[in-house]
Amino acid sequence: MSKVCIPLIDLNRDTSIRRTKSSFQREEEERELKQIKRILVPIDGSKFSFKAADYAVGIAKRQRSQVYCIHAIARVPYGHFLNGYAAQMYIEDAKKQAESWFNDISIKARQKDLSNNNGTSIDILAKVFVTVNPVVETIVNYSVDKNIDLIVIGTRGRSGIKRLLLGSIAKGVVQCADCPVLLVR
Repeated sequence: MSKVCIPLIDLNRDTSIRRTKSSFQREEEERELKQIKRILVPIDGSKFSFKAADYAVGIAKRQRSQVYCIHAIARVPYGHFLNGYAAQMYIEDAKKQAESWFNDISIKARQKDLSNNNGTSIDILAKVFVTVNPVVETIVNYSVDKNIDLIVIGTRGRSGIKRLLLGSIAKGVVQCADCPVLLVR
């Protein structure tokens, strides 16, 4: 009696059965992966955060993306806690300052639009948070809530504490964010 061998077909390994993607389909998928629709830029008023905003606007122009600028007020200085009115005034002043920063970024973006004459305008949305949560947590939670595709952040902020390589907020965002983070020096 002779043995009959019946070959087993592994659908995952048999290339004749698998459908192959055309180069056009692969290019289309790669474009979808690289499409950045929403960019988040945390602004603290430092030169590094404004450089990050410039980078974000440049990327947004090429990708036709929205830019979300945020500022988080997480701590009121100690002396302001003693007087409720002083704390409220501090928060109002900080909000006005942040809105001024956002306005400066919008003006720069519009000036770049006019100088390029390419007809693409950038949609810049701005928000100020007054929170008891840490700044890193506020940034990361906002990025998740708004389904942010890229966070662009300056390497150092205004904290006054000089880090050797990276600011504590930027480092925390890099460690905790679910999306890519671009650090700008």
